[in-house]
Amino acid sequence: MRRVGRRARGFTLIEIVVACAVVVIALGVVMIRFDFSDGRRLRLAAEMLAGRLDAARDEAVMRGQAVAFSSDGQGFQFWVADREQGVWVALSDADLVAAGRLADGVSLEAARVNGAARPLGERLVFSPGGLAEAFTLTLAAGRQSIEIAGDALGRVEIRDAP
Repeated sequence: MRRVGRRARGFTLIEIVVACAVVVIALGVVMIRFDFSDGRRLRLAAEMLAGRLDAARDEAVMRGQAVAFSSDGQGFQFWVADREQGVWVALSDADLVAAGRLADGVSLEAARVNGAARPLGERLVFSPGGLAEAFTLTLAAGRQSIEIAGDALGRVEIRDAP
């Protein structure tokens, strides 16, 4: 006996197209919501730079040579002391302490070392003994700012700007 009017199981082409359209629209809304705000972009830039400053301290200890950080406000560079020549040489062979740029819209606005303002471009030095001068770097994006602070023992932390 044959059954009449039995419908095949599965999805129709229309159902699949509608489901795909719903997924695409949902993804579009999610992507718009995850567009980085100034605050989020600033926090990510601070975390990246704090990690690199931490790595610079470690690099100085591992090499047994002073390692320094400098920035023009948009980009940054790490340096190693060349004792024989008495000069600073750009550090390019270490991944975590290689030169880089801050995220678009984020800039280094101010640097303070041992409580005194320092002009951008001056080097912040990490000694081979793991010690460093206490410093505060202020990053800004739009009207928001955040600080990266390091103490004399070389510990680096991120905190909200006052």
